[in-house]
Amino acid sequence: MSQLILSAIGDIDESVALVTDPDLAVGPADVLVGIDAATINPVDFMLASGTYGYQAQAPFALGSEGVGRVVQAGTSVDQSLVGRRVLIVPNYQQGTWADQVVVASRNIVPLPDEGDPAQLAMVGINPLTAYLALNKYVGLRPGQWVGQNLGNSGVGQYVIALAKKAGQKTLSVVRREEAAERLRAAGADLVVVDGNDLAGRIAEALGEEKLSLVLDGTGDATAGALARSLEFEGTVVSYSSVTGAPTAIGLGDSIYRQLSLRGLWIVNWLNKAPREELERTYTELAALVADGVLRAEVEATYPLAEFRKALDHARQGGRSGKILFRP
Repeated sequence: MSQLILSAIGDIDESVALVTDPDLAVGPADVLVGIDAATINPVDFMLASGTYGYQAQAPFALGSEGVGRVVQAGTSVDQSLVGRRVLIVPNYQQGTWADQVVVASRNIVPLPDEGDPAQLAMVGINPLTAYLALNKYVGLRPGQWVGQNLGNSGVGQYVIALAKKAGQKTLSVVRREEAAERLRAAGADLVVVDGNDLAGRIAEALGEEKLSLVLDGTGDATAGALARSLEFEGTVVSYSSVTGAPTAIGLGDSIYRQLSLRGLWIVNWLNKAPREELERTYTELAALVADGVLRAEVEATYPLAEFRKALDHARQGGRSGKILFRP
C-alpha cells in the first residue's frame, strides 16, 4: 500500500513523496476505503503551498476528492458498508491520493454502484459548487438567465448542465474562441469571448433579457461586465478567484442597482449542512453522473507511482480535461 504525503508546506515538488506501508489502523468509528479514482484538483496545489482557506499541517495526506469501496469497517460502524462504493467528503480531513485510506465514517457518503468511477471521483467539489451556487442564493425559475465567467472550467460546465436540466439558460464568458466553440457544441445557450466592450456585447447577446444570477470564478473585470446585465437587486456569487483579486463590481451597479455580492466556500456547507441534506445532495449529483447528465472530460489517468508526471500534467495550461489517479 502507498500514499502521497506532503512533508512540508510550500513547494509541492520538493515536499511530496510516495510513502509505502502507511498507517492503516482502523478505529472503531473509521472505515478503510480502497480508492478507485482520485481527482487532482487545483485546490490540492493551493493546500500544498499554504495559499488556501484551509491551512494544512505537515505531514499532510494529499488528495481532496475520491471514490472507492469500503474494505473494512470499525466496530461501531454499520458493517453493511463493507463492499459499498462511497464518496469521500472533500473536507481535507483525509487524503485520497492513495491505494487505501482510513476515513472517519462521518466523512463518507454511500453511492450506487452505477456510474464511471472517474466521473464519480469528481463529484465532491465542482458539481457541488455548481449546485450550491445555482440553488442556495436565488430561487431561480425556468427560463431565467445565469451569467458566469470561467465558463469552460469544470464548475462552469457543470453549471451549464444543471441549469439546462432545471430549464434555465446560461451566458458564459470565456477567454478564447476555441473554448467558446466547445461550450456551444456542449449545449451552452450563449457564449461570449472576453475582450473589448465585453459589457456591451453581453447586453447585445441577451437582447431584452436580464441575468437573474451571476457566478464569478475569476475575480477580474468580467464579473463587473456581467453585473451590468444583472437585474435590479440581483446577486453575484463569488466561488473562487483564479486571478487572486476580489470580485470587481462597478460602484454604480452596487449602489444604484443595489446588487448583492455573496461568497461561496463549500467547506462551510460541508461543515454545517445537516447530514440528511449532505447525503441527499451528493446522492442526487451522483445519480446525474450515472445518467450522463453531468460529465467532465478526463484527459489522462495515472498510477500513484507516476505522481510526478501526473502533477506536471495537471498544471499544464490548455488542457482539454481533468487529470486523475487510478490506483
